[in-house]
Amino acid sequence: MEKNQKDMIGEIIEAFEKYAGHQAFVINNITYTYRQLSETVYKISTLINNREDKIIGIIAEDRLETYASILAVLISGKTYVILHPAYPRHRNRKIAELADIHLILYTKDIRVLNLDTEHIDFICTSELQEVVPSSSGIHSEKNENAYIIFTSGSTGEPKGVPISRNNLNAFYNAYSHLDWQLDENDRMLQMFELTFDVSIVSFLFPLTIGACIYTVSPEGVKYINVIEILEKYNLTFAAVAPSLLQLLLPYFSEIQLPELKYLIVTAEASDIELLSAFRACAPNASFVNLYGPTEGTIYCTAYQIPTTSCKHHNGMIAIGKPFEGVDALIMDNSGIPVATGETGELWISGRQVMNGYWNAPEKTKECLIEGTDGKTYYKTGDLCQIDADGDIIYCGRKDSQIKLQGFRIELSEIEHVVKKYFNNECKAVVIPKYGANNQCELHLVVEKVHLDKHQIEEHMNSRLPFYMIPQHIHCMEHFPLNTSSKTDRKRILELI
Repeated sequence: MEKNQKDMIGEIIEAFEKYAGHQAFVINNITYTYRQLSETVYKISTLINNREDKIIGIIAEDRLETYASILAVLISGKTYVILHPAYPRHRNRKIAELADIHLILYTKDIRVLNLDTEHIDFICTSELQEVVPSSSGIHSEKNENAYIIFTSGSTGEPKGVPISRNNLNAFYNAYSHLDWQLDENDRMLQMFELTFDVSIVSFLFPLTIGACIYTVSPEGVKYINVIEILEKYNLTFAAVAPSLLQLLLPYFSEIQLPELKYLIVTAEASDIELLSAFRACAPNASFVNLYGPTEGTIYCTAYQIPTTSCKHHNGMIAIGKPFEGVDALIMDNSGIPVATGETGELWISGRQVMNGYWNAPEKTKECLIEGTDGKTYYKTGDLCQIDADGDIIYCGRKDSQIKLQGFRIELSEIEHVVKKYFNNECKAVVIPKYGANNQCELHLVVEKVHLDKHQIEEHMNSRLPFYMIPQHIHCMEHFPLNTSSKTDRKRILELI
């Protein structure tokens, strides 16, 4: 580890003792102290320390033992992979196979695992009373992997993103320098699935400062659970996906969060009108847009969202300036930097960027490119601009910019026009659907039970050129969300 670089796991170990009597977690209204957390962590690490397994699977559950398992694996110098009980059996089996997992930690009934893989040992971490905990962990500071996240690959095969301890510590150092005014008295939300990397900062960072983490039960309606926790416990820090705020929009007039100090929006493009409407709910909070691909370790740019004159593109809020230690370039299709204000693909470099995909050299070669400055850059696939102030303006995904009848179309522009028609009170997505001979048809899907398709067409015709008008319009009562709390466009395409 580099000199003067803070060590995230080391600081959590120190917090175990420093804040032993403080609340660490509130899970399903049950409070757990740092002492209870550390005892559980060391019980689990005692069991796995002497095992040969380098990579350990952990079932995503909303239990103290689940979070303790993650910490135990990290403290033991090993690598963890999250498996989700709601995933299809085939997907969990494939991930276990790709990561060569032979040990899985879980807390509940083994049948929830949806696994039929042989040659795997299972340890139930909620039944460890007889284990005498030892705090003599092997906490590793080498460039070994902290975790591997498996995301959806374009081929349908899960794609492994290994994040090393050096990557994680580089992120922690940069994130800590964002000037948060937070300490052991803060109450912080963890609403994300453990298969999504924003969950990692949502519970690891609070533990470094002795704060308390409030998790969201997967039972019932998630967005209602989130707002109930925010209000009941007067949380001071919350990172949420914009899709969740959109679902809460009808309740904005009833929501009061006077003690919220920070609202972080993340995971997908944030809508300027939605955030503006939410300000009345959290009048004392600073609003921050944090952006980052999984390959760049959680977040790598930040934009403090001003109350007025917010920078945006088609209503999508800017993502701001790179973190300390992150280099960002906006490149054209030939790998040449574009001029200020021009649109190109965002490339990022720095200690936060992964070394390569898990056992996928060809995929790695496509996405990690050596720049003319000799640094290795990750091609994010996100279209962006840099303005005269050095702020990065997010313009959508490369794959959301399509060519139709020879015209280049940004799908986000159509979505922006439609959302304006509904006063930004519902979501709208435009899905390109490819048929025979690769012919493309645009489908507009609006999150409404009923709508007047003729009026929407008139509205679009008055504001968009003819070639951008979707050929089909659908309504859907609720958009499906994926496990990262993002609008699931693939599922919407299947449904239409």
